[in-house]
Amino acid sequence: MDDCTLSKLTVKPGTLIPAFKTDVTEYNVTVASNVEKITLNPTTSDNGASFSISGSGGSRDVPLKEGVTTDIKIEVSSEDNTLKSYFVHVKRLSAKDAVLTDILIKNGHLEPEFNPNQLEYYCRLPCNVSEATITPKAPDPKNAVTVNGGKPEAQLPLNTGLTEVKIEVTSPDGTNKKLYIVEIVRKPIPRHVKFTDTKAAHDFECPISLSPLYCPITVKNSNPRRSYSGPIINELTKISKVDPLTGDALLAGWKIQDFELDKSMATQSAVIPLTYGGSTEPKKFSTLAGHLAECSKLVPQEDLSGKFGSSAETLKRTLEEHKWQKSLQQIFDETNPEILKKNCQAHLDAYYKKLPKAGQFRQQYNDGESPMDELQTAIHCMATALKFKPKDADIHLKLAMLLEEKYLAEDMFGLKKEEKDEAPSLNLQAKESSKEEEVFAICKLKGIDESAPVSHHLKALDNEYHHLLDSGQSGKADHVQSLYVWYSKKVSQEGAAAHKAEDNESPLGQAYQKYLDALCIDESKAVYNFHVGRLLVVKGNYEEAVKRLEATLSWNSQHEMARFYLGLAISLSKKESQARGKEAIKYLLAGMELLLSELSKQANTAEETIPKAALFAENLVRTSNVYLLRGIIQLGNLLTSNEVKDAMSSMDVFHTAALLATQVLPTVCRGDVYKQIEWILVDAHSNLLEILIKQKGVDELIASRCQRLSALIFNSTISGNYKLLELQEATCQKLVKIQPSVSYSLFLLGSAQFALYENTPKGEASKLHLQDAENSFKASIALEGKTSEEKVLDLVTNQRWWMEFVKKEEEAKKASSAPVVPPGGGKVSSPPANTTAATRGGRGGAAAAGRGRGGQPAAASTTQAKGDKSKHVSRGNAAARGAPAARGGAAARGGKAVPAPNKKETPPAKQETPPATEPAKEAKQVEAQAPKVVIKNVKSYPPRLGLARVLRAADQPDEAKKFYAEVIDMAPEIHDAYIESAEMLAKSSPLEAADVYSKFPVSENPNFDDAFIFGEIVRILMKAEKFDDERLAKNMIAYGKVLGAVVLERYTKILEQKNKNELLRKVYAGLNNKSVDDPDMQAFFKFKFWI
Repeated sequence: MDDCTLSKLTVKPGTLIPAFKTDVTEYNVTVASNVEKITLNPTTSDNGASFSISGSGGSRDVPLKEGVTTDIKIEVSSEDNTLKSYFVHVKRLSAKDAVLTDILIKNGHLEPEFNPNQLEYYCRLPCNVSEATITPKAPDPKNAVTVNGGKPEAQLPLNTGLTEVKIEVTSPDGTNKKLYIVEIVRKPIPRHVKFTDTKAAHDFECPISLSPLYCPITVKNSNPRRSYSGPIINELTKISKVDPLTGDALLAGWKIQDFELDKSMATQSAVIPLTYGGSTEPKKFSTLAGHLAECSKLVPQEDLSGKFGSSAETLKRTLEEHKWQKSLQQIFDETNPEILKKNCQAHLDAYYKKLPKAGQFRQQYNDGESPMDELQTAIHCMATALKFKPKDADIHLKLAMLLEEKYLAEDMFGLKKEEKDEAPSLNLQAKESSKEEEVFAICKLKGIDESAPVSHHLKALDNEYHHLLDSGQSGKADHVQSLYVWYSKKVSQEGAAAHKAEDNESPLGQAYQKYLDALCIDESKAVYNFHVGRLLVVKGNYEEAVKRLEATLSWNSQHEMARFYLGLAISLSKKESQARGKEAIKYLLAGMELLLSELSKQANTAEETIPKAALFAENLVRTSNVYLLRGIIQLGNLLTSNEVKDAMSSMDVFHTAALLATQVLPTVCRGDVYKQIEWILVDAHSNLLEILIKQKGVDELIASRCQRLSALIFNSTISGNYKLLELQEATCQKLVKIQPSVSYSLFLLGSAQFALYENTPKGEASKLHLQDAENSFKASIALEGKTSEEKVLDLVTNQRWWMEFVKKEEEAKKASSAPVVPPGGGKVSSPPANTTAATRGGRGGAAAAGRGRGGQPAAASTTQAKGDKSKHVSRGNAAARGAPAARGGAAARGGKAVPAPNKKETPPAKQETPPATEPAKEAKQVEAQAPKVVIKNVKSYPPRLGLARVLRAADQPDEAKKFYAEVIDMAPEIHDAYIESAEMLAKSSPLEAADVYSKFPVSENPNFDDAFIFGEIVRILMKAEKFDDERLAKNMIAYGKVLGAVVLERYTKILEQKNKNELLRKVYAGLNNKSVDDPDMQAFFKFKFWI
């Protein structure tokens, strides 16, 4: 009776844009210049409804005027006279119009949907599609159309990454043209690719993924050219507009989508290393993905039936209802568990549909409409079903998966939602807060401030633990030990996930409890054993995980993921890894191939993205499952120390891990999982560096890899890990050993040494770090203007690490010249080139990774123009003092990097990359060598900023002030120089600090970093009651314009009390960009009683 909608609407000639939908009421149609009328055919949803078409004179035809858009209204009337209108806007072209009506691409679709007035589009195709057919549709046969200058519908060869397609349409009379651009992207190849030519391998390698560039982006005016894979550089520069490799400011227009580079790569010969040894036949890179399916080889696995029969242990657990579980139960009208389970699935389906696309994180939703609202309701349904069927193991399992999903969705999609009435979340916060307060209380007793690095806190806890033991208070000592374990886990690689899996107030901890409950009910089910074993791996309880995963395989010997997780647990277990290394390799190889095969299938599908249709715990074969990636790292480690036939080389395994990590990193929000993926990337780089160091004649490549690893650590979001800092220092030491007279290398080393100083408790060790940092920075400055062929300075050779290195080299030489030991007496071997590196994998650890306001510093090979404020030295604990993140780094403006000086290049001898080798022969596998160069050390501010910080830390303020002044003179827009110099003066001479801040050049468009300086000037002058100082009004205006007038409220009250009405009038008029005499301002001043 009241249905006034259309069920169908067609037009002739032309096409509706968008396609007709009942609830869409606005459409556009474009027709040729010779079309005099259009026919509309509406169909009502209700047979009793009627419609009318405006301008038709009662028919279905509407006349059209040439060159004019005719608006047609279709009014639908229901039987009860309810009305609804649909509008069709028909553009009849003139002979002067150049326009398309559609663009069709085989196997792909346009984003956004085609619109004649939208000129730029994006299309994603399967990676195995090497040619594309583009079919542009013009409304008039007289429109001339070309595709990349050629005929339409011709086969266009595609680059491996991004191909730009230009479609030009000309009006019938030839007077006008319009250009449509379609960027066609092929999905990335999910396997590591190796170019057969070593020079090409070096030239086309992404410095982050260590694999061939994908959709390469080149930094504008970079010299030498710096190119990155598009998705990863977009991710790394999403917040901080700084070149991650050099620290250069990335100014407006820095990004060049390098189609030519992509085109050059397409013709190179390349192979794909295979999981079980060997590689594909060499093919052109552009066509290599067409052979991706041939790489998938799932080898029959060993029959494990009966092998782990004795492993199944009885679970000592009593099924009981948890307090937090009761809080999840809701009062529904329904009490039937089966119906509640169906309702749960309905909300899960809604949750899947509402999830944001990759990269679209932290979206805002109306109350009750977010994906997490749907997921939470699904959890309530399942928890309530469990109330009525408490001994149903499958319901326990499903609830566990839902709770785990909640943890991962909040973390990976940025969907964390704090609800005022959500007791578990509040309990967790209270519990964590209580523990943290205990930690800080103990630190205070030991003289350690809350803002000190984590390593200092851990040292204080360790001291208290031993003090309590020595005084016979073992009970209290045990409690402090538990605090130490809890606090250290927060900053370890397993870190947040391991910590939360142990906390029953966290969704992940609750999930573990439910997995245990399911197993408690039925211990003979492999699936229950598996998920308990899997969560034990997450918790870091590897020995227990081994037993539980063996129990899984005793019940289901074909469980593929149980094999993989067992291999991972064995490799991470100190007890099991030595004896069962080769067994673990078999399981991990199979798991890696399972993942790569699945990713290959997805890469060859036409869908833009594979829609989520299962819980994370139900779909573990994905790159966002960080334990799969970690297993690949562990596989590489095991292959390095075990001879295994028919297996990919450890070098290629680490390359695979790096590639997959960079492919998945842009798809997850910056949280726990993101940090763990960063660890995978750091591990892959450091392990590849260790392999490379064992090779000879690749010093330039080693130096390049050292810089890249150092850049990764500088730019990572990982904090609080001391081993990461040690790895950074060890990497920089390797770099300096190769380039001892390169200013930039010494600067990087000084930065790493200073970060270690800031994160080392006071004592001899911290003093040595500080002294080393001072020497490195001074050496970096002393080498400016000279070349890399200079003699190594005493400032370098007198450092402890250098002397130890030389000593070990001499010992190695003696050992190599010693008589060969007779058979049976062992094998004489040289010690590794550097034993200071962190252990492979870098698990755990403590202390912050010195990352304050500074980001990755400047490269030595580029000079620094005044005003470039993008290059920074690590400041360690700056953020802990409440400073904004990356102050002076992220929003660099006005800076300009001067092109690098000329370098004398010596072309390397051409080397062919041999096929994958056995681990014992792997040192012979030589990677692509970078050209040897002679570097000219240019003058730059970063080592001076580093030295100023060292001198400040060494309590030499006068000396530090000199170098801060040099930095300000060389790079006047570097925030840190002003802030740190002023902070140093603030206590003794606050007005002098204000003078330093006042030297900062104010841009036309100040940012938040600038506002910090404005605010400090205002704070100092207000505290000193310098109300007549002209800088006060100026900076109050600037401060308020950036952060809003609300930041001036407390100062306004003080000025009102002091009757400084003239100053107030000046400030608020300035805030509104008006004069004091403006009528509106005068009215405001009267209202405020300022006049």
